[in-house]
Amino acid sequence: MKRWKYLFIIAVILYSVYQLIPTVRYYSMAAETRSGLSQVDKNKYLEAAIKLGLDLQGGMHLVLEIDDTKLEEDARKDALDRAIKIIRNRVDQFGVSEPVIQKQGGRRIIVQLPGLQDADRAKRLIGDTALLEFRLVRESEEVGRVLRDLDEALKGVKVVGAVVDTTGQLSDSQGADLPEGDTLSTLADADTAESVTPFDTLIPTLPGTEEVEVPFEASEDRPFSSYLISGSGGAVVVQESNKEAVELLLATPQAQRVMPRQSVFLWENEAKPLQGSGLGRLFYLVETRATLTGATLVNATTRPDPDDPSTLNVSFQLNREGAIIFSRFTGENVGRRIAIVLDGNVVSAPVVQTKIPGGEGRITGSFTDEQANDLAIVLRAGALPAPVKIIEERTVGPTLGRDSIVLGVKAALYGFVLVLLFMLIYYRFSGILACGALILNLVIVLAALAQLRAALTLPGIAGLILTIGMAVDANVLIFERIREELAKAKTVRSAIDSGYERAFTTILDANLTTLITAFVLWQFGTGPIKGFATVLSIGIVASMFTALLCTRVVFDLITARRALRKLSI
Repeated sequence: MKRWKYLFIIAVILYSVYQLIPTVRYYSMAAETRSGLSQVDKNKYLEAAIKLGLDLQGGMHLVLEIDDTKLEEDARKDALDRAIKIIRNRVDQFGVSEPVIQKQGGRRIIVQLPGLQDADRAKRLIGDTALLEFRLVRESEEVGRVLRDLDEALKGVKVVGAVVDTTGQLSDSQGADLPEGDTLSTLADADTAESVTPFDTLIPTLPGTEEVEVPFEASEDRPFSSYLISGSGGAVVVQESNKEAVELLLATPQAQRVMPRQSVFLWENEAKPLQGSGLGRLFYLVETRATLTGATLVNATTRPDPDDPSTLNVSFQLNREGAIIFSRFTGENVGRRIAIVLDGNVVSAPVVQTKIPGGEGRITGSFTDEQANDLAIVLRAGALPAPVKIIEERTVGPTLGRDSIVLGVKAALYGFVLVLLFMLIYYRFSGILACGALILNLVIVLAALAQLRAALTLPGIAGLILTIGMAVDANVLIFERIREELAKAKTVRSAIDSGYERAFTTILDANLTTLITAFVLWQFGTGPIKGFATVLSIGIVASMFTALLCTRVVFDLITARRALRKLSI
């Protein structure tokens, strides 16, 4: 029986040391060495080492609120839970270690991202609704007809405060409040429209047909089309500085009355450089109803563009139902453009060259590698059930995290040293055993954190400090019982046996009640409280192991070799 105890203790010690090796290696590296690690090596260390929480390594704290006002009553019930699941999937694929994602109340979500470097990218990734749609782009003839109807309906309607100067940029008065009545006020200068360089590189061209370029000259008879540059293939080009003016005009009752119900204008997702100077944006006339949505999408990955291997496209795969619809949709519209729409913006509008069976396709665009990867992530994770907005944002800098670590470690070391001194002075040789058990207790707790991939936070350090006191308390109870037995003139061996037996029940009761408290904290607490409860729970189990088993084995080894007449305690 004793042999198994020895083997068990040795196995626990060796395994604990083994678990802590990556942590010691990683955090003992110089900052330059750590930053010079390849991503693969860094991931290996981070996978095995103890993670640091938001308050220790810095990062981002977000509070999101879900806008479920447009959802039906049945969909509103579990909208928050579905949003949390989707955000968790996105963050996990983003690669943040030990994120905290939890609900707050009925409409809010708390997101903590420790060690985050690119805050803006994370906000885009989390906040994007990711509603993917496939819509048919209208033909050039219909676009021309709609533009003529808009010009006719908007005669006499002007835009207030959206005056375009000779450089093609809007003045600071852009976006002024609308006056009463139907007018919005002054049009762009005619000279401005005439001086704009044609936007040929962005004009869509159908295969096998001539490109139709339609210049739009500013005129009082053309209150809407005077803001446009050129157009073809179901799309027109708008100078980026005129985007708000176009949106204001389209929002008027006059424009709404003549717009076809089955068609709607959608912007391209980003502006692109004009051939001369400035920025322009494509403006597509597409079907109001989406033929296919991302609800049928089962996977999305990035792949090199066959025409330009230096850039990435996003390949997608649809389920059986989506594949059937997509095959029929593409087969009926060969030679036409299909707008791939993400969250209300056109990502790309490729021409259908042939019927596409099998439910596989690709989204092309001028993506950077990062943008392509992020798009694939949000498509794989799925669309949020409703839009979310960031109502609170707090960034914890790495400097503050380092200060917290230094202060926390100092507090733990000071407490640890004071406890060691007390045990050595008060219990002498037996105090040395208690100190060894205390050190082993800390090693086991840290090794367990590394094994569980748990994050160490400031509350966790507080739990670690409390564990020191709990571990010493068990040894104090045992030593005091042994002293009482020695006072009764018992032999050293008999006093040790009686001391451990009498102290066992008291130690078990005290630790069990604390363990129950820690479990309740973990079950119902938030992130920091859970970290405290996790460390405390592991520390309680470790302290019982070191105090009741490890120190007892050392006493047995000492008394088994020789008959002690006196015990230094």
